[in-house]
Amino acid sequence: MPMGDVRIEREDKTVVAVLTGEVDMSNATSIRLQIAGSVTPDDDGLLLDLSELSFIDSAGLHALVELGTVLDERRQQLRLYVPHGSPIERAIEIIGLTSAIPVHSERGEAMEAARTSAMESRPIGPTDDA
Repeated sequence: MPMGDVRIEREDKTVVAVLTGEVDMSNATSIRLQIAGSVTPDDDGLLLDLSELSFIDSAGLHALVELGTVLDERRQQLRLYVPHGSPIERAIEIIGLTSAIPVHSERGEAMEAARTSAMESRPIGPTDDA
């Protein structure tokens, strides 16, 4: 059983966490903490790339929900990239995760949606706090 691992990348103000191997109850919490720790207050959000993940159990799926909650509290967004036909796609559909976290089947589409959403949530022009 290949252990899960995380590779952190950055594209503009979006953190991209690429998960590989397997995420289960033995490593879900440590992976969630590693990913959460990579997102700074200056980042717009996080894209989880699950294209290289071969397995995720209920503890791993719960970790994704917890990650989404933490980011939501920080007013940052979480998006998932899960290619069609991925072994993870069915698990995400079964638990209804798509209703809580935006899921994209193309990485480029997910990045574009993250950029667009971040731009829409930023204030336009100088703010007047006086």
